[in-house]
Amino acid sequence: MKPRILYVVYWGAAEPLGRSLVVPAACRLAELGTSVTLVTFEKPADLARQPELESLRGRLVKSGVRWTPLRYHKSPKWPATAFDMMRGVGRGIWERLLGSIDVVHARTFVAGPIGLGVARMLGARFVYHNEGFYPDEQVDGGVWAAGSLPHRFATALERQLYARADANIVLSHRAAQQVSPLGRNSAPVLVVPSAVDLDRFRLGPGRGTWLERPLRLAYVGSVGLRYLLDRVGRFVSILASRAPTRLRVLSGAPEALVAELLNRGGLSRELWTAAFVPHETMPNELQQCDAGLFFLTQGLSEHGCSPTKFGEYWASGLPVVTTPNVSDSEDIIRKERVGVIVRGHSDEAYRLAGEELLALLQDPELANRCRRAAETHYSLERACQDQLALYRRVCGHAPAVSDAA
Repeated sequence: MKPRILYVVYWGAAEPLGRSLVVPAACRLAELGTSVTLVTFEKPADLARQPELESLRGRLVKSGVRWTPLRYHKSPKWPATAFDMMRGVGRGIWERLLGSIDVVHARTFVAGPIGLGVARMLGARFVYHNEGFYPDEQVDGGVWAAGSLPHRFATALERQLYARADANIVLSHRAAQQVSPLGRNSAPVLVVPSAVDLDRFRLGPGRGTWLERPLRLAYVGSVGLRYLLDRVGRFVSILASRAPTRLRVLSGAPEALVAELLNRGGLSRELWTAAFVPHETMPNELQQCDAGLFFLTQGLSEHGCSPTKFGEYWASGLPVVTTPNVSDSEDIIRKERVGVIVRGHSDEAYRLAGEELLALLQDPELANRCRRAAETHYSLERACQDQLALYRRVCGHAPAVSDAA
């Protein structure tokens, strides 16, 4: 039987996370034999770019995905989010009038209550895809105080989602260990990291070595709050004193903010460039680099995340330089020798990590090992196959998939 999936996500399909994570997954799930209706919440600026939206719709339709974009509302924050949630529930009920739904797959924290409400009203199965420990992320980012009313309310809601789901999807094995005791006894917990389309992100042509030209480092994604671009700037500054080094920041953040953070870290302006590039051109950008960077605040949420950029770095043959305890990355880096863990935020710790990176980059097999790490741990194909098996399991159409907890 072909599972009929209502896939709700509180991101926009047109924004970077949507393009890199949601659209490829929805398309591949449809191609594997599910009926997918995708409901997203699009930012007004993205809705204004009609040619891009039509191109995106064409890609989804070609794969067999039915797409319903709703408008995202930002402020005032709590009323706007509540309004979006009500619209999401209403849309889910409307979709049921157009055809049967077997599974409501709710991805992201805000989509969770939407999906739970729709599933219970329609008698469908509910799969909660948590995309990280959202309440704890707000604390680690300095948005909420630990133990504050918003933090306690969101944590209680998060636990209800785990407890009421017919299955939970988490981003790391460490997260699975925390979520498994919170769910139903029979509810599977599936680990699905931020998977990468390995057909798009590939090894590039030979780059030469850092001994022949400046070392090229990439930083991709968000900056500020939990994302320590100022510390990245300090690391690059220390490394640049050892070997000619350049940093490429690929982010949607304003360049003024990027400059402020890197300057705070002591990185000279001539040693970095910044740009926002479409997701379609990201593979080409990474193929020009030698290593990828990701520094995250240590705290309550680190085990629950799965940075998209890790899979993209490794798929492109780049080792990762990162802080400890990010998702399952430390275990992967240690076992497969595909990166460097920065053990502290001091000049000496940065110097040692930089020396380790320079030595690692001299290994002629490094790029191939990185590629294998992406294929083993971040494959979109494997992630979608596992999710299809999970859908069939919760619907009672197939034997149990292997739980990842």
